[in-house]
Amino acid sequence: MKIVTCLDYSSFTEEVLTTIKSFISSISNPQITVLHIIDQQLFYPVTGYEIPLGEDIEKNSAELQELCIKYLGNSINYIAAYGIPALKADEMLAGMDYDLLIAGSHSRHDLGSRLVGSFAEHLLRNSTKPILIIP
Repeated sequence: MKIVTCLDYSSFTEEVLTTIKSFISSISNPQITVLHIIDQQLFYPVTGYEIPLGEDIEKNSAELQELCIKYLGNSINYIAAYGIPALKADEMLAGMDYDLLIAGSHSRHDLGSRLVGSFAEHLLRNSTKPILIIP
């Protein structure tokens, strides 16, 4: 089974990876691609901190890759790409062959106003393949 998971690097990441690891343990020979989309909007030159921010984001991406290997194994295909997350995800997923899409659902807003994060909601509404949202 070919699985694509869209991940970011946050305090929620290890919980998502733990769930994915548990889920794939029952699948024979899973082929996992991790898609990390780095929000290019963070780089608009307005603060003068773009270079340190870029270095931090590159470091976070490397740490995310290490976490993915730790939880999902050495054979994962890790792809980091820059773009507007929803648009870049649509573009990249359209060109990928996969059976299942996995994403974490968490909100950056208060829980009462939103139960599904906007990126996960976008994936859910636009996916042409089965999708698993991890709460």
